[in-house]
Amino acid sequence: MKITVDRSKCEGYARCVQAAPKVFQLDSKMIAEVVDPQADGDDKILLAARLCPTKAITLEEEGTGKKLFPE
Repeated sequence: MKITVDRSKCEGYARCVQAAPKVFQLDSKMIAEVVDPQADGDDKILLAARLCPTKAITLEEEGTGKKLFPE
C-alpha cells in the first residue's frame, strides 16, 4: 500500500501515530510523516487514515494506483 501524507493539510493531531505508531511519527515541526509503510497491517493503516481529522492521509494500492482512501 502506498501511503502519502499531505503535509500542507496535517495539523499534528497525531491520531495516525496513535493508531499505527510503527508507520507514522511526527517530525520536528509536529507534522506526520511515514517512517515505515510496511511496519503495521493494512487495517491499522486504514484506521489511521480514517482517524485523521484533516484527511491528510491518502492510501493507494501499490502497482495499480487505485485510491483506497479517501474514496
